[in-house]
Order: sequence, then structure tokens, then C-alpha cells
Amino acid sequence: MPLGDSQLLVALFAHPDDEFAAFPWIDAAVRTGREVHCIWVTDGGWGGQDVVRRRNESIGVLRSFGVAEGAMHFLGERHGIRDGELYLMMDEARVALAAVLARLPSNARWLVPAWEGGHHDHDALHLLALELAGGATAQLFQYPLYNGAGLSGPLFRVLHPLPDNGPSIPIGTRLLQRLRYVLQCVRYRSQWKSFVGLLPFYILAMFRRHPFVVQAVIPERAMQRPHPGKSLYERRGGPSWEAFRSAVGRASRADAASQVVGIYPEHVPARSDQ
Repeated sequence: MPLGDSQLLVALFAHPDDEFAAFPWIDAAVRTGREVHCIWVTDGGWGGQDVVRRRNESIGVLRSFGVAEGAMHFLGERHGIRDGELYLMMDEARVALAAVLARLPSNARWLVPAWEGGHHDHDALHLLALELAGGATAQLFQYPLYNGAGLSGPLFRVLHPLPDNGPSIPIGTRLLQRLRYVLQCVRYRSQWKSFVGLLPFYILAMFRRHPFVVQAVIPERAMQRPHPGKSLYERRGGPSWEAFRSAVGRASRADAASQVVGIYPEHVPARSDQ
């Protein structure tokens, strides 16, 4: 497993419940005694949803895997970074995320949302991870959630890696593990409308030989559209590609980053007060 050579796994999520795509790596890390930190960068309040309920659902699911609650960081809720607007709040998210990463050891492996055009918050977080990793992008691995590459309208695929993101690196899972992951998805009860659409395809993916894969992050890919044609978020009423690129390009990276000193110290003990 490419993430197994570090004592620390940092899993980045745009929204509470996105962890459904990263269950096996979190599961494996905890079972082998590695430290796991999970970070959510938006508040999960899209459409007036209850952010506290969404937070508690994620806490309940990840505690069942053995992740310590003190290692769960809900930055979106804490800092007012709104679900669906990450691309408009990159500076705020950058400072909040860098402050947490500054307290973690520098040898972490990061799981980040894939550059795939499924949701604009996922792609915006991918860009933030690239930036904060600096020259250490080899520690970044991207996990697919869902995308509409090669499809039209609202159609999408779940756990489907884009070939242009490079070779897929699978993690072995047993049938009983996969069943457990499916059942965990049912615990996101506030998101039943979303999982009515997602869960059937998630279940179908469980019949593949390797339903869960990661890919190394390729920085140059983020300069291109995730795939030819309109992204799923464009087809579902999100920002256009042009609006997305314009907003993230306007973000004041240098000014925001200057507020955080020493993003990668040699070793600073992790804190659990975020």
C-alpha cells in the first residue's frame, strides 16, 4: 500500500460523508496502529442542512473505525467555510488548513479528493492540497469519489478513477469489509437523498476486483480540465469551468500563506483542540 510507509495518514474531505470513498485506507491505517487525522474543509450546510447533525454522523462513523474524535477537524464549521463555496473562500480555507497541518509531523501521507470534475468543492480542495504540499507532492494520493466523464446530463460513475490521473493503485479488501463499508453509508441519514443516487453504484462497485484505488497526484493535471466536455458540477448547476478557474486564480495565495509560519516543521506534536 503506497500510504503504508508513514506513521501518519491525513485524510482531507470537502464535506462530511465524503469519507465513504476513503474507508479502506482509514480502516487499514487504524488496524496497523498508525495515527489518522481527518479534516473537513466545508461546513456541510448546503441548502440549509444541519451542520451539527452532519458532523455527528461523520464522528459516529469514523469512531466505529477507531479514529480518535480529537483527530477529527471540522474546519468548515469552525471557520464559516460554506458547503458549495470553497472555490470562493480559498484564502480562508488555506489559512485554516495550514494551521492544522502545521501541528502534524511532516512525514504524513495525504489522501485528497481526486481531480475529476465531480463536485467543485472536491476540485478546489485538490488545488489547496497541491499548494500546501509545496515541493512535497509525492506524499499526496488522490481518491476518486464520483465524476461524469464521458456521460451526459446528471449521469455519473462512483469510485471511477480517470485514466488521465495516472496508474491506479488498489488496496485489497475482503467481501465482509466491503459489506461493512456499504452499511456505514446508511448511517449518513441526513444525506439519504444523496445516497439514494450514490449507494446503488457504490454497491455495484463492490463487485469489482479492486473497487478502491488511489492515484498519485500529478500537479500538471490541475492546469487542465479534469476531462473533455463539461464537468458533472457544471451540468448540475454549479459554476462553469471558467468561473471556477477565475475564482481560484484570484485567491491571494501569498498573503494568506504568510499568516502561517512553518507549515512543515520537523516535528510538532499533534494537537486535538481543532
